[in-house]
Amino acid sequence: MAFYVFLFLLVCFLLLSLSLLCRLSWPHLQLSHAPIGSRRALVHRLLKPRTPLDCPLCRLASPGVQPASAPIRPWSEVKSRRGAPKRVNTEGFACPNQQCAYFGITDAQIHALVGDGKHGHAEQIQTFRCQACRTTFSARRDTPLYRLKTPSHQVAMVLSALAEGLDASEACRIFGYRQPTITTWLTRAGGHAEILHERSFCHLWLPHLQLDELRTRLRNATQVLWLWLAIDPCTKILPVLLLGPRTQHMAHMVLHSLRQTLAPGCIPLFTSDGLNHYFYALTAHFGQWLALGRRGQIVQKTAGGAKPDLRPGEEKLSAAQARARLAGDAPWHRNRSQSGLTGIRPLWTTQHGIH
Repeated sequence: MAFYVFLFLLVCFLLLSLSLLCRLSWPHLQLSHAPIGSRRALVHRLLKPRTPLDCPLCRLASPGVQPASAPIRPWSEVKSRRGAPKRVNTEGFACPNQQCAYFGITDAQIHALVGDGKHGHAEQIQTFRCQACRTTFSARRDTPLYRLKTPSHQVAMVLSALAEGLDASEACRIFGYRQPTITTWLTRAGGHAEILHERSFCHLWLPHLQLDELRTRLRNATQVLWLWLAIDPCTKILPVLLLGPRTQHMAHMVLHSLRQTLAPGCIPLFTSDGLNHYFYALTAHFGQWLALGRRGQIVQKTAGGAKPDLRPGEEKLSAAQARARLAGDAPWHRNRSQSGLTGIRPLWTTQHGIH
């Protein structure tokens, strides 16, 4: 008798569990057969433009208006006409003393540098002296070869082999130098190449840039990192390549670095995967913000500049014509906020965003 009661309770429990499982899965089964009109409409959130003050790097770069420095008189007009003429070419070198009036000036017609002999056992290295502050320095200062006793052609040979793909341990066996020494050379050359790249790889005119972020995970690392990049689809140039989390701060860093790389006045066409961080970073770094009075209030509005950003063959539309054409661009643009975009108009598609 007890066995039949237990069997009856077990069957009732299985039937109850089956009915509960069917009820939970029933709305998902009915979703595919529901009519299109009964589906909930997708609500697009209005994105508000940002200002350069929202970028931490822009706030640090603009502390305020600094007074203009007085023009520097050439040293040839300050010094006495007596003495031997300059025989060593000093073009491209500058005084490293920050307290000197000619600090950072590489023009040989202005600075006060002269040759002060040579030093070195393996190679003859030129020494310069600033006649204004009496500071002496080597011609290899701020270079990878500074204070190295190894001949420069041997260092160049090792670095060229490493650039071709030779391993550091193999370079130690082939050239006979210790691995810490080769690592020091490689670190110095890498830092110098980065400075040269930042100085030369600038003032770019790129008509189209694609912004994207790639998910990556380093070995033996629990945190997921994102590789932020900006690529020109035509020339495959990567002007910006940063590694960090997927946050708004990183988006500001990417666009801030990109702004420093592009030429003044260059506003390319940006495409992205629709991440909202790009919209906020783009409106903070591209365009000019103007204060317009509207009913006694101060309204901020972004513009491309004093002149309209038009290409050859285009014409500027009136406000009524622009509103008529912008009405069908995007569903969310019909109820746009008061902060309108005139120089930069963001559009969104299904897969990619066009800014």
